[in-house]
Amino acid sequence: MRVPAAIAAVLIAGVAIGGAVGLLTRGDRSTPAAGTSPGTGTGGAATVQARALYRQALAAMRGSAGFHYVAESTGGGPVQTIAGDAGQSGGRQDITIAASAGREQFTLILVGGIVYFQGNVPALEDQLGVPAASAPGDQGKWISVSNQDGPYGVVAPGITVADQVQETGLVPASMTSIRTAGGGATRLRGTLPAQQGAPGGTAQLDVAAGSHLPIAYVSTLSVSGVRATTTTRFSGWGKAAAPAAPSGAVAWSTLGASAPPGGYGGGGAGGLSPSPTPQL
Repeated sequence: MRVPAAIAAVLIAGVAIGGAVGLLTRGDRSTPAAGTSPGTGTGGAATVQARALYRQALAAMRGSAGFHYVAESTGGGPVQTIAGDAGQSGGRQDITIAASAGREQFTLILVGGIVYFQGNVPALEDQLGVPAASAPGDQGKWISVSNQDGPYGVVAPGITVADQVQETGLVPASMTSIRTAGGGATRLRGTLPAQQGAPGGTAQLDVAAGSHLPIAYVSTLSVSGVRATTTTRFSGWGKAAAPAAPSGAVAWSTLGASAPPGGYGGGGAGGLSPSPTPQL
């Protein structure tokens, strides 16, 4: 997800993409389809209709109390997966990512503007900068990260409904009627603008008939012939995510942590640092 989910805007270091296509649903802070309101452009009536439906889909998404999503990134590196429950002011993500620091597995819970982190040793070292010597002792503990802490900009984006709306970027160019397991739907196809150091690409969004709620979102980037695709599937619309803050959490500021060579969430490789999450 993320892009996704998440995850996110993608930073490309040289032509390397495997470790840099990270969590595509966790940090793309751009506004979807900026400058492409219905009635603009020269693509004809079909393009205008596609852009109007896209805006309706984002509005329906933004107005939901919450939803579930699963984002998977493939190509250009190991598979990365985010399973999340988004709410209007908080939510939860369970993330698995293969990086040079090792297979990272961690959970993020956002409550009251504070992110609570629980993860294995590679995730603690890479995402939070916990020293290798003390990381084993902190494995499995809940750690609170506030907005003045270094890793906050990496772990916080992508969790709420509004974040996920921002990460479903698309400049629609066409629309096609399709059938899904849930009934009729419309597939919007178009481009994903270049942003935050990431190259442009293509994207599509499947929108349910009637409700205009998103069903699935797919974005594809290509750098030096290497393709990376993130697919996010949505479900559980209207179910608010309201997790409670874990008890006994330890403050990140007490762990003696500091930014790793590649930056927080950089995958353990200096210079290959994904932007903080795809969204896409």
